[in-house]
Amino acid sequence: TGAELRVLFKNSIIGTLILMLTYGIFIPNNWRRATFVIVPMALAPLVAPSLLGLTSPSFLSVSEEARTFDKITENSLYLVLGAVTAVFGTHTINTFRKEEFRARRLNQYHLTKKLGTGGMGEVYLAEHQLLKRPCAVKLIRPSLSQKPRVLARFELEVQATARLSHWNTVEVFDYGRTEDGTFYYVMEYLPGLSLQELVDRHGPLPPGRIIYLLCQACDALREAHQAGLIHRDLKPPNVFSAYRGARYDVAKLLDFGLVKPIKEEDSAVVTREGTVTGSPLYMAPEQIMRTHAADRRTDIYAMGAIAYFLLTGRPPFLGKDSMAVMVAHARDPVVPPSRLRDDVPGDLEKVVLRCLEKKPEDRYQNAEGLACALSACADAGSWSPVQAEAWWQEHEPRVLVRAIESSSSDQVPDPASSPSDPTRAEVDAPTFGASELEAVSEPSTAGRIDLTLSLGEDETRPER
Repeated sequence: TGAELRVLFKNSIIGTLILMLTYGIFIPNNWRRATFVIVPMALAPLVAPSLLGLTSPSFLSVSEEARTFDKITENSLYLVLGAVTAVFGTHTINTFRKEEFRARRLNQYHLTKKLGTGGMGEVYLAEHQLLKRPCAVKLIRPSLSQKPRVLARFELEVQATARLSHWNTVEVFDYGRTEDGTFYYVMEYLPGLSLQELVDRHGPLPPGRIIYLLCQACDALREAHQAGLIHRDLKPPNVFSAYRGARYDVAKLLDFGLVKPIKEEDSAVVTREGTVTGSPLYMAPEQIMRTHAADRRTDIYAMGAIAYFLLTGRPPFLGKDSMAVMVAHARDPVVPPSRLRDDVPGDLEKVVLRCLEKKPEDRYQNAEGLACALSACADAGSWSPVQAEAWWQEHEPRVLVRAIESSSSDQVPDPASSPSDPTRAEVDAPTFGASELEAVSEPSTAGRIDLTLSLGEDETRPER
């Protein structure tokens, strides 16, 4: 009836006003994006009566009053005022948020931009107040700061990385606790892309570039091994191709959160009972089978798996779930990269397949041996810093320009990837509990392979 429709239209106007104001006040956004959402909300009650009338002639006759000029003008006034108020509220609140964020400091570090969020905390782009040096600050969540095991893992990552000084290992600048009890550590900021991002964006890499990057990673790994540390979680997101020292394609090892002393007698496979540490897509058989403690050769296997990924665009093994992938690592033979890519050099393929041997004694026994084998490949000299700079200039010019601006003006470049990827300090993918497994799809010709499979401790592994 007409009376019921009048009540319905009135309620729709009131409901729309409440919805717009709620969105403007409680949803973090800037005014431009808010406008794109709020304007359609405001138009809906004005357009709906006419559209419904087209579908139902009987509705058209009883809704005539709602479509009069006076009623449309009255409703439009209410909705315009509500929309303007909501957008202005969004702008005002967003401005306050920005000012509060700019004012936030951690001792000598001024937080300037949020890079990403993980299971253990958040990573921010920051600047030292006096040195004006760009850096990445990793904060631990307040809810986790009271858990001794979480803090122990956090400290382990900091201390292990701080012990290393190699050019190709991410550098830690500082570690501390604020007055409000927030734990944090500060590391160098890396403009560039992780190896995962490189392949996801641009496909498999040329053999010469793979050798160029992995030889640098081997050098960093050599120092860690000589210091008595094994990484245990090497994977493409944890190796970064960065702009450092006016050079491109500088490999940087990240995420030493699962590092373990080689001489430690307790199991290097299980951090706590029933928990497997590492990423199944790049996990060595001995980490899965627990045949013996992980050692240098465990990292060699992971390096081979990374090389396989860089050559083919997929990890050595895929499966319907994590367990299937781990079983394949422990049992199945590796498909040679040349079956997936025609131009794989035979000498490089031999190096990769030797790294992926099931038995540790059949692999290269240390990082030096792997680096020598890579350097002996025919394509070892086919990629240079000059070619690296040319590639970045052609394919990732935003990273190139902003990285140069950073080095010349002390301004920090924005990451080239989406804001959801915090790998500018560390690569952040979803975090999983000890018993939670994320499936990896089998390769298809139509879509990209999901390479985010990981297994770890949810409270301490923001990088997964």
